[in-house]
Amino acid sequence: MVNLMKKWYYPDGKSDNTIENNRSYFLDNLKFILITLVVVGHFSFKLCDIKIIDKLVYFIYIFHMPCFIFTNGLLAKNMNAGGRLRIDKILSIFTMYLIFKMGNAIIKFIFSGYFALELLHDSSAPWYLISLCIWYLFIPVMERIKPRYFISGTVLIGLAAGYFNSIKFEFSLSRVLVFFPFFAIGFYLSKEKLEEFLNKPLRVLALAFLIAEFICIVVFWKELSAVYSILFGGTPYSEGLRNLAPYGILFRSLWYVAALLTSAATMLLVPRCKLFFSELGSRTLPIYMTHIWIRNILNYVGFFVMIKEGPAYLDILVILGSVGLTFLLANKWLKKLFDLLMMPKLYRRIFYERNQL
Repeated sequence: MVNLMKKWYYPDGKSDNTIENNRSYFLDNLKFILITLVVVGHFSFKLCDIKIIDKLVYFIYIFHMPCFIFTNGLLAKNMNAGGRLRIDKILSIFTMYLIFKMGNAIIKFIFSGYFALELLHDSSAPWYLISLCIWYLFIPVMERIKPRYFISGTVLIGLAAGYFNSIKFEFSLSRVLVFFPFFAIGFYLSKEKLEEFLNKPLRVLALAFLIAEFICIVVFWKELSAVYSILFGGTPYSEGLRNLAPYGILFRSLWYVAALLTSAATMLLVPRCKLFFSELGSRTLPIYMTHIWIRNILNYVGFFVMIKEGPAYLDILVILGSVGLTFLLANKWLKKLFDLLMMPKLYRRIFYERNQL
């Protein structure tokens, strides 16, 4: 067991050289684990009226997107290298946002006969991609402001945003503001500081914290379920919390703390060596988009209704199946297709090669 721990957390006897060049086994492992939780969470969400599954979804939603967005910030340090913002990458992501929206609209049209394509309004999964574009655009500003001021500012704005009923789904503005602190923390955190944290002997404590947190969710479910909406960050306090809206700033503050602690505990438990799924950590975008299309199709054909009406073991099979689906969608051919759709070479030619002529 001790040898396994050393292999996982201190590969090759090294503890200070596992994050290099924006690519590392640790980050790839973390990203794949998180995208697996995203898929499990989205499929389990359709079964939330089943006991214990609703608690599992609550636990996952506390930290899976905050931690994922933290890694986006961590990997965005070269987005403005040399004072030249990577507009090509932003446009590639925006292209995938448009494709994501179009895919959702087509699926809805096929099964309902209703076609609606609201490009600037989103309450579902594409919010993450448009938010990522906006956060990237802020990087030149972030580089000119001291971390403590910018992070503090994003936290205050994220807390205050819930009191404005007009801040909702247009441009996914509510989530842009609410989740911005996690991107900013990742962006400003140096890889040396992250390594220093990962080297700390806190893994037993981290595991105990996660277990205790899940037990608290089960025990205090009645109280916690009343503030469920705070985990999504998409609606004003008045809609999500109703009578508890005046205390929205308190609940969101507590969630910020819980998300950071849970993310930190999770990162401590992620192996830092090469594993059988490490390579798949670079294929999260195809997984993120296609699993939503598959889930939506299954929802339209009544799959989840059938599962809820069946024996309890079917729910477990769905959860296990969603894990298997994550591996299936991480295939290299789908990755190559998405790389083509993102048109990175075209955008680089437009914005960079032409300027060099």
